[in-house]
Amino acid sequence: MSFNKQPRQILVTGANRGIGFLVVKKLSETSSVDETIILLGSRDVKKGYDALRQLNSPSNVFVLHLDTSSNESILHAIEEIKQKHGGYLDVIVNNAAISIAEITEDSARQVFATNYYGIQFINEHMTPLLINNGRIINVSSQVGIDTLQECSRSLQEKYTSSELTQTQLNELVEDFISSVRTNNLENLGYRTKPDWFVYGVSKMALNALTQIETRQWSARKNLLCLSVTPGFCATDMTHFATNARSAELGADSILYVINTPANQLESGGFYRDGQLLTIS
Repeated sequence: MSFNKQPRQILVTGANRGIGFLVVKKLSETSSVDETIILLGSRDVKKGYDALRQLNSPSNVFVLHLDTSSNESILHAIEEIKQKHGGYLDVIVNNAAISIAEITEDSARQVFATNYYGIQFINEHMTPLLINNGRIINVSSQVGIDTLQECSRSLQEKYTSSELTQTQLNELVEDFISSVRTNNLENLGYRTKPDWFVYGVSKMALNALTQIETRQWSARKNLLCLSVTPGFCATDMTHFATNARSAELGADSILYVINTPANQLESGGFYRDGQLLTIS
């Protein structure tokens, strides 16, 4: 007796350009429609279809309209997955992210809406779609680790506590955003840096969220929760910095945690270029 195995289904958010686009490209080139289906998440659906055309419209890639800063958009995407794509996922790659250099309450809320709260909402509401042994991959950054190391010892202990809950982490995030408004960052234990500071705190919070999700969901359907950094790559976000490495290398860093057998990965781990790093 033979059984038809359903193809692995992978959602990549923020995939119409940059590293996310390259992840989709490499996945589509190395698998057939019978093996892997890739959902190309894009906040702007037109740009999503433009990206699909750049890929020459492979049969195993489908555009999914998904604005990760909008709960309504996320819920609509879930319904589309249920109606058009079998209602299941094997892997969620939370790649979408933004960075705003200015340090204001409005910019902080914009950054956290995409880089933290959106990911939290996606993972919470898409977890029921994940198959047994599925994966949640939160694309983070070394900047998150560096930002944590600049914080006071007390703040470091809060963000890395093994007893930290999602509610408590949300309170830390809201306290941070409020302190931006009141110019009270240093009294809370943050050490401000130019350009990447708010982005760095958002990734610091995302690393903490990954640890919480690991504790919550590793026993549920044996889910694997991971963080990965693509490294400092030449993309739109970095203004194609001349001292940055190629976006292809960044994509390969993400592909490692997508494709490596689960027994060779550590749930809750933070990876770069296939290497497990420490986050505290």
